[in-house]
Amino acid sequence: MNTEETFALDPKCVQLQVKAADWQDAIRSTCRLLVDNGYVLPDYPADVIERELQWATGLPTMPYAVAIPHALKPDNVVSAKIAVSLLAEPVSFKQSGGTEEDSPVDAKIVFVLALKDSSSQLSLLQNLMVAISDEDMLAALATAATPEEFCNIFNGGSAAAAI
Repeated sequence: MNTEETFALDPKCVQLQVKAADWQDAIRSTCRLLVDNGYVLPDYPADVIERELQWATGLPTMPYAVAIPHALKPDNVVSAKIAVSLLAEPVSFKQSGGTEEDSPVDAKIVFVLALKDSSSQLSLLQNLMVAISDEDMLAALATAATPEEFCNIFNGGSAAAAI
């Protein structure tokens, strides 16, 4: 039996040119999209920040670094979703798997994951991995003019979707 949920990024969970003072502000701002749309409970942002303090999620992807914060437990997740903030100016996140000596990652795009069960949301994670591992796609996402355009590029799975 296939329990995998189909997934597409939703424009109401994408915001562009976000001004964030630091990584916590970027997480709170991005999580607000999930809270406001009923995908997570109000305590979710605190869960995500707590997890980020334990295990950093900054990735030195090219041409723009990203961060993929998420919570440890699905307790505050109502429905699986990704929220995205394309930041006006990058903010520093500690590097995933890094040490104290590693340089921070200046993330331009923050993808906050709200997962109930990662094994049943394989398509969500696959779409995200495609997006962050494709330099052309990341460049196209970073120049999206609207949340709808961002979603079309992301959901299409290639930078060609932007053309």
